[in-house]
Amino acid sequence: MDNKSLIPEGFKDHVDFNTNVEHEYKNKIINIFLSNGFDLVKAPLLEFYKNNSENVFIIESKKKEPKLFLRDDITPQIIRIISSRYKNKIRPIKLCYYGEVTRKKGSMLRPERQFLQVGSEIIGTKSILADIEIISLAYSSLKEIGIKNITLELTSKIFLEEIFSKIKSFKSLKKLKQFIKQKDIKNSLALIEYNDHKLLLKCLFNLTGSYRDLDKKINNVKLPYSLISEIETIKKISKKINFKNNDQIVIDFTEIDNKNYHDGIKFTFFAKDVRGEVASGGRYKIKKKETEESAVGFTCFMDTVLRASSFENNKKKILIPFETVDDIKIKLRKKNFIIYSFLGDVSDIRASAKNNLCTHIYENNKIKKI
Repeated sequence: MDNKSLIPEGFKDHVDFNTNVEHEYKNKIINIFLSNGFDLVKAPLLEFYKNNSENVFIIESKKKEPKLFLRDDITPQIIRIISSRYKNKIRPIKLCYYGEVTRKKGSMLRPERQFLQVGSEIIGTKSILADIEIISLAYSSLKEIGIKNITLELTSKIFLEEIFSKIKSFKSLKKLKQFIKQKDIKNSLALIEYNDHKLLLKCLFNLTGSYRDLDKKINNVKLPYSLISEIETIKKISKKINFKNNDQIVIDFTEIDNKNYHDGIKFTFFAKDVRGEVASGGRYKIKKKETEESAVGFTCFMDTVLRASSFENNKKKILIPFETVDDIKIKLRKKNFIIYSFLGDVSDIRASAKNNLCTHIYENNKIKKI
């Protein structure tokens, strides 16, 4: 392959049937939110660079021109839109979105550096009902596109805040977060100075597990009122999520959020035997000059969604003579056929059907399977 055909590592040409599937799934997710009163918005690929991310592609510019960058996440763009174009709109505001995002570097779980992001936000309310609606609709949309054995993990930034605030050394704090991520209790406790914080971290580790066991565990621990209040919120949310079959809710009060903008309840959807999270979201604040407002959002990346879906390609593709009348085309579409109009000599229709990956042909006014 010559150099003109090569593309950078982490990027690829989408030329297989998964491209069709991704388009279909994206539409299904967006349509669920649209049918529930969310307005669709589109943000540009480029934004002014504000030095708030190291993992973005910066566009070269002249010295006096402002720097631009390719977006790596759409949620900050939604925050910008809310703070400017929608600043005078009555709250709460419900928005949904989709679009391509790029990253300068991939990760072990997601080596891809370009992917389609789909999500939704409710802005301008602190009501727990907003959290329940976002999580419920996110769950419904994932089930709609065939994701089975879903695990919803619930947590909150508040649980570790007090412990982290007392770690003076940045190096020690970084180590502590790494040990907590690894669920290494012994080394985590060794980096904590205060006994009450050590006891708190032990309690948080012990509370981690299935939501069904939470009530039994929580009766045996002593926690500050602020944490008890947050746990009660998580319990209320969990009771309202109508999970099906083998899907489950787990609680992890020691989960560390890699994103900086979440400030409260956070949730993550996982699927069995699928690398990486399928979707995630949570509470965050939109800060203005003198005020701030609360919001909750959900986002998913379609590359992971495609890996997680249990649906097989059940689309039937039928090759038909070009002169086929519209009434027949309509009937074929109603039978869930994808129509491929044949442009050549009908005597070659069967061979051409195979070459164009068709499953059926329409010949002599009959549907025939290849």
